[in-house]
Amino acid sequence: MPSRPGGGQPLTDEQQRAEEFRRQQAANDAFRQRGTLDAEAASGARACAAEVMRSLNLLTVGGREDPGEESVRRAVAATGLTEVTVRPPGRLDLGPGDGLLFAGWTGRACVFGSVRAGDVAVEIGTRIADGGCLPAPD
Repeated sequence: MPSRPGGGQPLTDEQQRAEEFRRQQAANDAFRQRGTLDAEAASGARACAAEVMRSLNLLTVGGREDPGEESVRRAVAATGLTEVTVRPPGRLDLGPGDGLLFAGWTGRACVFGSVRAGDVAVEIGTRIADGGCLPAPD
């Protein structure tokens, strides 16, 4: 019977199943994890994120309706980001369940977030473990 990490009493069958389930859940969520940006990449990404925030705020100012995918795509791409993705949130995405998700690549970092009427969120980070700036849509 396997023992607990670091020694101690052996795990019961129920504890083993619970531990295996916890490990599987962690592995299932690992595809969304991001690494750590180096200082230079983070500095450049923050400047891009500020431009994206300004551009997207112009789309949502004054309580307008939710912006469309194409207008968000144009606004993000106009900041110079490449590999721009804009889509509705899926069940595997973190964050708000409405509006649109967006992401773009600076060449060294991802600028990503969500946009809906009256609410824009912009973040920076590395690509996620599966290789993109956003999880694949489900």
